[in-house]
Amino acid sequence: MATPRRPEPPKKMGLLGFLFILGIIGGIVWLGMLIFELGPYQSEVSAMMTPTDPLPLFPSPTSTFWETEESALPTNPATQQTLTPTVTLTPTPEILPFILFDEPEFMNSAWFRPQLGCDWLVIAGQVWDLRGDAVTDSVSVYLFGELNGYAVDEFRLPGTEKAYGESGYEFALEGFVVDSEDSLYIQLVDANNLPLSHPYLLQTFNDCQKNLILVNFKQVR
Repeated sequence: MATPRRPEPPKKMGLLGFLFILGIIGGIVWLGMLIFELGPYQSEVSAMMTPTDPLPLFPSPTSTFWETEESALPTNPATQQTLTPTVTLTPTPEILPFILFDEPEFMNSAWFRPQLGCDWLVIAGQVWDLRGDAVTDSVSVYLFGELNGYAVDEFRLPGTEKAYGESGYEFALEGFVVDSEDSLYIQLVDANNLPLSHPYLLQTFNDCQKNLILVNFKQVR
């Protein structure tokens, strides 16, 4: 009767077999890295298309190109200026019925009032309507202001001093032959002292040859 064999124990893997298996695994890894472009096998095209310092989409304000293009553009002065009003509107003066007729005329009072000496300031004249006729009703000549430190506030009726004409008037102020420029006014008013003309500034002189001032009014509407 034959004696049965005992099964042989499995042989241990040798060094060459281990290296073979390790080589297969390494080949698989290498092939995967090559296919998927991993690690050192990244394609040159991909590396070239990925710039390390990307160019800006728009030129920077400090670039030479930007400065050249900006200087080449035409400049419109109107867009660089701040629009500010240069004209100040002022109300139009009201047109009153009477105005000053010509400029005041200066002369020696001896022409009309020889009895008055050089110490008298005389302001006189006439008032005319639209047709040039004398106005003697419902109007007054108003003289006001200050002279030589004294207040002046007086009225005269046209037609009361015929020496100057049909509608003549006269103010005779003793001791007021002085130099003044901005303190004495004359104006035409109605019976209720409402203005018929604007007030007009009178200049006076410390001069006997200019102590009579002729001031005439003319109606314009």
